Amino acid sequence: MNAEPMIAATVTTGLLDCIVAAGGDPDQILRKAGVQRSLLAKRDGFIATLAFARILTEAGRATGDECFGLHFGEQFDPTDAGALFYVVLNSPTMLAAFENWVRYEHIHNRGATFRFRIEGDLGYLRYVLGDFGIDSRRQQNEFSMAAGIKSLRIIVGPHWTPHSIEFAHEAPAEISEHARVFGCGIKFGCLWNALIFKKEDLDRSLPVADAKLYGILKQHVERVLSELPQETDLLASVSRAIVECLADGPPNLERVASRFAVSPRSLERRLNERGVSFKELVSEMRKRLALEYLTSDRHTLTDIAFLLGYSEVSAFNRAFKRWTGSSPLRYRLGAS
Repeated sequence: MNAEPMIAATVTTGLLDCIVAAGGDPDQILRKAGVQRSLLAKRDGFIATLAFARILTEAGRATGDECFGLHFGEQFDPTDAGALFYVVLNSPTMLAAFENWVRYEHIHNRGATFRFRIEGDLGYLRYVLGDFGIDSRRQQNEFSMAAGIKSLRIIVGPHWTPHSIEFAHEAPAEISEHARVFGCGIKFGCLWNALIFKKEDLDRSLPVADAKLYGILKQHVERVLSELPQETDLLASVSRAIVECLADGPPNLERVASRFAVSPRSLERRLNERGVSFKELVSEMRKRLALEYLTSDRHTLTDIAFLLGYSEVSAFNRAFKRWTGSSPLRYRLGAS
């Protein structure tokens, strides 16, 4: 379970130039972030999500630009995402574009999870970082959302704006730059990062979509997706799938197995070969997330119980006491 989540090295295209433009020293920032410059030069390679987040965070500190991630995302060229961007660009409607984004993002970004859902009159494209070792996620959250908005404005039109934006990190002291970049309502300290749009936008046709090219691109990315390693980092992949399922209730073996196109019995067997059961993995992920959530006052115990897939706070209390010998409230008070 120690496999590092990765992101395509192309995400760093233009990053060093952006650091220089902000008055920073790229080599010094890379040294402090513990990243070798050569890693950024491998255009067909991947770098650790944590390494990318450290570069953005250190760049913000070194340049004095607290919105560095936001600004880098604003100038990021989404065509660097390759086939992923072009299959989204040529999708027939916004609904198809969002569905393709969620389905194929793993080709480009193996360190995060994207989820798409309609709730009432609004649609939500949610972004969740999968690396629990990142202390400060602000810069990467803001980079990802700014880059996503830029992509959508290329696809839909330069004047398109979402209904609103949600960020999982706390609000900075000044948010005027966020208002300028996004042009919509923004909430901070939320459960997820989310791009929120009107449901009526889903039927909107994309102006530059090419049906013939779309079919060719879909075949290509489906082949790439099918060729991604299935066995490598199995525990990390299953752990991530468990986390994705938690907000919908208790994750069960059948639902997670369906994500890997294998039978529940086959998935359990492969986990057992690695010395762990599905039930143990669920418990471990719930415990890890609970300890993380309780170190902040951002979420109530009811929120945390929901995030971990419990229908009642009492069930979460019992589980947490089993894990730690303490109640969640007592643990939170001791950690503060």
